[in-house]
Amino acid sequence: MSALADEPLLCREVGASPTTSRTTGDRYEDVANCMICGDGESEDDNVILFCDGCNLAVHQVCYGGGAVAIPDGPWYCDRCDPARCAGPVECCLCPEKGGALKRTTDWRWAHVVCALWVPNVSFVDPESRDAIDLFGMDEKRFALSCGLCGVQKGACIQCKERKCMRAFHVTCARKNDLHMTEKERDDWVEFSVYCDKHKPKPANKRRRKLTA
Repeated sequence: MSALADEPLLCREVGASPTTSRTTGDRYEDVANCMICGDGESEDDNVILFCDGCNLAVHQVCYGGGAVAIPDGPWYCDRCDPARCAGPVECCLCPEKGGALKRTTDWRWAHVVCALWVPNVSFVDPESRDAIDLFGMDEKRFALSCGLCGVQKGACIQCKERKCMRAFHVTCARKNDLHMTEKERDDWVEFSVYCDKHKPKPANKRRRKLTA
């Protein structure tokens, strides 16, 4: 959950796993999609930055600390910053390679998007999204197998539908275009995902069925 105090109630359907491209030498690009939220829109105070090491594209706000200010020279994500990274880097919550990764409090790595979607995973500093804390997460999630990639590695989330046991990695759910929504409550964000079988029907179809 993320602290978003005094925000109106909103519901946003999350886009599929984004792709990025840029012209050599560009530090940020308005038409690229953020690897965390999947959106390609930029604002003056929240542009999409590109890592000069791996070409990662992220919104300043989505990535948080390390991307708040646009640097005069090259910008490097945490994974490519030699001052922050030593040794192999892989997400402990999913098998997806690359992406927007940050350190956990126990010195592993995790995708920012995985930290946002896996229940009870949090950030020690929510505003800068630094220091991912895994200790509140139910460790039984590590025993779940992803129904999309078939791999039992990392921690899976599950379908929002009551009694549905289907499980999948956050990154697999995005790549396979599952129905994923974010609802902003008074001071937190509710993240919901549905398998293909339980994907909510469009509101207009529900109305027709009720009036038939």
